[in-house]
Amino acid sequence: MEKVINSVQREIFVKASPERIWKALTISEERNKWETKSCELDIRIGGQVSLDYGWGVSYIGTIVELEEHKKLVLKREDDDDLTIWTITPQDKGSLVSIEYTGSWVGDIGMMEMDNMLFGTYQFMLNLKSIYEEGIDIRSKFWRSWIGILHRTYKMGEVLGSRVVKVQPNTPADSHIQVGDMITKVNGTATHSYDDVEKIISELGADKEVTIEINRNGLPLLLTLKTIPFGQMNSQ
Repeated sequence: MEKVINSVQREIFVKASPERIWKALTISEERNKWETKSCELDIRIGGQVSLDYGWGVSYIGTIVELEEHKKLVLKREDDDDLTIWTITPQDKGSLVSIEYTGSWVGDIGMMEMDNMLFGTYQFMLNLKSIYEEGIDIRSKFWRSWIGILHRTYKMGEVLGSRVVKVQPNTPADSHIQVGDMITKVNGTATHSYDDVEKIISELGADKEVTIEINRNGLPLLLTLKTIPFGQMNSQ
């Protein structure tokens, strides 16, 4: 039986002081520059944080721990899951870390975890881009998909991302099956959820994409066409 994962983390180095990163996390106007579409931040112990990321995704939580320029801990509304931001001075910049606590198990749980971490790291890359280059790269995010939910998985010697659900009325419907291991996208080896999602989601709609899969030990090559992210119209 696959073990339960209770804590996951991502981190990134940004050439910005801890003071600037703290402002990026705690001032609404600054946070909207790199992460949220809109947000409300009551920065005090017990204060509420409401984040609207766009793409139909939002978060509401309460601040349970706060150490200025160093640490910000939120508890999600209606459960005990924590989001822990940590800022550590490092080499003329800051190491920015985010840790999530929760409970992830099974194919769907691992897919949800992978999806959350991928989305988080996309925004962390934008934080880096904004503070180092002054460029907002969110226009590249979640532009397209083919209608699959998947998770990082290793099957024997094959490392890739395993399909856990195929959405009906999407390009993947009737072509990709639950259990298929995606090993390459457009000729690039894909060893994780992130590898698959980054290539497909940044292509844009109405683009041909080649998917190499391992199905029951046999290789298979498919060519599909992307649609706008989240859309359910078959091509």
